[in-house]
Amino acid sequence: MPQFTAAARCETVTFRLDQRRNPVQLESIRIEKFKRIDNIDLPLADLNILVGSNGSGKSSILQALHLASCLMRQADRIRAGSTAMVRVADLDYLPSDEYWRLGHGAPWGNRSDSPSSKVFFVFRDGEGSEVAAHLEMRSARNAGISVQGELPEEVRPQFRGAETFFSGFIPGISGIPNVEQKNSKRVVLKACSFGDSNVYLRNALDLLSAEHLVQIESWLEPLLGAIKLKVKFDGSTDFDITAEAEISGLSMPLELLGTGFLQLIQIFCYILLFNPKILLVDESDIHLHPSVQEKLALSLLNIARAQGIKIVMTTHSPFIVRGAPADTNVVWLADGQKKTEDRSVVELALGWGAFGKKVIIVSEDAKNDFLKKLVRQWPEIERGVTVLPGRGYQHLLSKSEAIELRASLGNKFKILVHRDRDSLTDDEVVALKANYADDGIRLWVTDQSDLEAEFCDPAFLASLTGEPLSTCNNWISEVLVQDQAPIAEQFAAQRAAHNGELYKAGGSPPNADVWAAFQSRSLKGAKGKAVFRRLKNKVPGSKFSEATVLGHPDYPERAASLKANLEDLLA
Repeated sequence: MPQFTAAARCETVTFRLDQRRNPVQLESIRIEKFKRIDNIDLPLADLNILVGSNGSGKSSILQALHLASCLMRQADRIRAGSTAMVRVADLDYLPSDEYWRLGHGAPWGNRSDSPSSKVFFVFRDGEGSEVAAHLEMRSARNAGISVQGELPEEVRPQFRGAETFFSGFIPGISGIPNVEQKNSKRVVLKACSFGDSNVYLRNALDLLSAEHLVQIESWLEPLLGAIKLKVKFDGSTDFDITAEAEISGLSMPLELLGTGFLQLIQIFCYILLFNPKILLVDESDIHLHPSVQEKLALSLLNIARAQGIKIVMTTHSPFIVRGAPADTNVVWLADGQKKTEDRSVVELALGWGAFGKKVIIVSEDAKNDFLKKLVRQWPEIERGVTVLPGRGYQHLLSKSEAIELRASLGNKFKILVHRDRDSLTDDEVVALKANYADDGIRLWVTDQSDLEAEFCDPAFLASLTGEPLSTCNNWISEVLVQDQAPIAEQFAAQRAAHNGELYKAGGSPPNADVWAAFQSRSLKGAKGKAVFRRLKNKVPGSKFSEATVLGHPDYPERAASLKANLEDLLA
């Protein structure tokens, strides 16, 4: 295998197996009468996380999707008016040898009016029109599965072809054998499609190109650190495939890697081996440390977008859910049905998820991507911190509630309550912090008006866009001048709310004096959220947005007071 220099390895980080973006995009799925599932519709984001207790239907969804897509590829024809049969012996995937029991509530029959299972794949074309493919499955009279359905021409190429795999299914891995003999490509692909890649992982890796292996290394690095994979087989001399991993200069056989490493190598290998349109991952968190679980969802989302695929994963882990970006589709399943798609409810249902942590940040905000980004500036601190959502400052966790929460968790965790500064004066902030002072509990008030303001800063903008500081200063100044009236109105409304909260008996400072004091601040009394929205249009080339800000890795340190509070609590 060719050796790659560090520079070449960096260049291949952006390698993409398939740069094409199909104009017909998978939008949702529907499953009827399959195992635990009676009837369920699931809209699909790029990353989808299914949570629920054992027997809730999570695995049933993955199995139904994979079986249906394999049947669509392997059947002679997919038509509404005629039936085709795929022999069990030929199937690339089958959840159970007793396949007739895959029906919900009743076993499959072999007549047209007998019980069956249905799977629908709903697409949206470039003009916004819906395109639906579906498959109906039931027993055949002989040992096989009888199928009929519809596969429109617009989506047929995504399903049909000897080496076209609409789905890839990863049921999990518990280890690999010490030795693997070389097998044919057909044997390896069928075994991996069946979910047996732990037995064929070396064979699967051997089917990949050298560039693919470097791509896997680049995906592994942010999760587990630097690793180099070496796979070798010489057909003229070898019986077995040699596969090794090099970590910190030490080379070891693949079987000596931890199961967490093998789990992630398997997932990333599937993406490149099958190039599926939808990747189905069952409980990927089982062998991963909580700190890796928290990062996995973001990594998978980035890969899904880069590869142009959808990913559906199941989990019991609060760390997976909590680490998932805001636009992840999170669904709580119970008894084969959607219990809720409200992420905040899901997170609460999974518990506080503070295992391995020392500090719980209870935020004012329901969406915590910006707060998490600030915490990620300091990896050592991040490892000891978890962030939980709130419902606005009017429902902010009070001191007594924080004390109660800490006691309920055995006083094993410290609590940092986050509140936005808005238009609070320095004296008001000092008084609010004093009200929270208690053992292991404190209030953190943002240095700027809110979290978004931390990223509406000339130094950050320069780092993000590559433009001079003077240009970035001008963008912000122009927004503040253009929006002067609404900024002043919002400031007055905030002061009215603060006066009602803090000065019920009167005695609040005049609004004009507070406004004058804020003119020396970087945003001159404006809310960061408002400035952030305006900068999206002000900064050219779509360089400034939630996605670009959250994805920007290197920038001048922000939120120094947050760091100081967390360091003190972690000490």
